[in-house]
Amino acid sequence: MIALLLLVACSGPRMLEGQVVDIWGKPVPAATVVIEGVVARYNADGEGKFSIPTDAPVRRAMAGKDGYIKEVADLPEIAEEADYAPLTFTLYPEPSKPGFYAIGATAYIEVPAQRIRMVATELKHFAGVRDMPSEGLASGKNAKFVFTSMLRPSELARMNLHLSKLMFVNKASVKGVLGPTEATVNLWVAESEVQFDLESLPSRDDYLITTREGLPAGVYAFHAQDVLNEEDERVLLNLPKEMQVAFPFEVF
Repeated sequence: MIALLLLVACSGPRMLEGQVVDIWGKPVPAATVVIEGVVARYNADGEGKFSIPTDAPVRRAMAGKDGYIKEVADLPEIAEEADYAPLTFTLYPEPSKPGFYAIGATAYIEVPAQRIRMVATELKHFAGVRDMPSEGLASGKNAKFVFTSMLRPSELARMNLHLSKLMFVNKASVKGVLGPTEATVNLWVAESEVQFDLESLPSRDDYLITTREGLPAGVYAFHAQDVLNEEDERVLLNLPKEMQVAFPFEVF
């Protein structure tokens, strides 16, 4: 009986421990951690570390902080007497405005919008962009972007987002009514498609875009409705103004 009482006295609740960091591995101090089904909220310390006592099994937990996109974690079932493995929450900073943000080595790199321009000859149209941003991404890695949009998922699907590798066309030989003629284009135009995956982040307006393969050095652009491959200027001009743009970026 005495041994049993000692065992009960020494045994306490299991601890769910871990750390909250941002996507670059920096601690997120004073982040809030909550457990599904528990009203109490727990604050991480100055290094983003937390330690939560729990008597009931934990199935899901969530971490968040103002200025960050929250993360939800599903925990595996464990034996009754076992401890939980240390848990790391990785938070994406919340972009300040809608748009595309490349995840650079230490910070976001905003991908600014550019109006799509069209150069037309009698029989051919070239759609493209003129300028490139000064910052870029490292080549050889699967590129990741946070895309913040006010569109609902159904509207986003209709947006028909594309990512294209671009090539620069200075002048092009095209067929004209009187035979071949040379046209000055001076645009970055679509060369090939790049495959990517898009998934919702645990917020209403944010999505994560990840290219399926590493990107070689070059120039790329996001665009809606495949407009960089459009050859009819009327189609481009009939789109809403927010879709008459591309979001170019460079990979070094």
